[in-house]
Amino acid sequence: MREHLQKLLALRDLDGTILTAERKVKLLEREITAIERRITAEKGDFERRLEEHRALRLRATEKAMEADEIDEKIRSYQHRLDHDIIPYKEMEYLREQVEFLRSRIDAVEEEAIRLMDEVEEDERRLQEEKRAYEERLKGLEQEKAEVEAKITALRDEIEALKDKRVIAIEEIPAHLRSHYERLREMYPDPVVPIVNGTCSGCHLNISQTTVDRARQGEVVTCDNCSRFLFLESAL
Repeated sequence: MREHLQKLLALRDLDGTILTAERKVKLLEREITAIERRITAEKGDFERRLEEHRALRLRATEKAMEADEIDEKIRSYQHRLDHDIIPYKEMEYLREQVEFLRSRIDAVEEEAIRLMDEVEEDERRLQEEKRAYEERLKGLEQEKAEVEAKITALRDEIEALKDKRVIAIEEIPAHLRSHYERLREMYPDPVVPIVNGTCSGCHLNISQTTVDRARQGEVVTCDNCSRFLFLESAL
């Protein structure tokens, strides 16, 4: 009977190791999820930064086109004034337009130049930010790969432990094996020590007869929770 108890304890320890490894995998999987969220956030932030730069470049391009359009109108109106025979009212209108457009073009050109300078400066900053972004992304991808490697190693370890478990459980008598498996569905600790006359699983008192039998190394169970019990001193 003591041999059966030893095998139950060995199985319990094996199951505990498997459970611990599976919990580690779950924690690492959560870590992977957190890293992937950080990667997504990094990509989203950088895409928004690119969009800001594209918007700035578009404003500069539009302002430069506006200056070109004004200049083209001035040239067109002035050409008509200089070479066409046109009615007086139309001539006055064209002169007013030329004067108005010339009053605007300097400000528009200055704004276009200012925006192009801003684009160039922002492009320089963007390249620096891109390098930093790529470094952060590389670090996160490396961190993810390292965690994935840990998960793979743990899963391999779990599979090896489960292979051992198949052998270990076959060495236990069928009636004890079936009871153990039922307990394992209910509790993470199907085999527990008797401590100060109580079951350390449910913390209720154990009969003296059960304690005495456990002291002899017999396989006994708790009358309350049905867990397998043992005394450390009897091992």
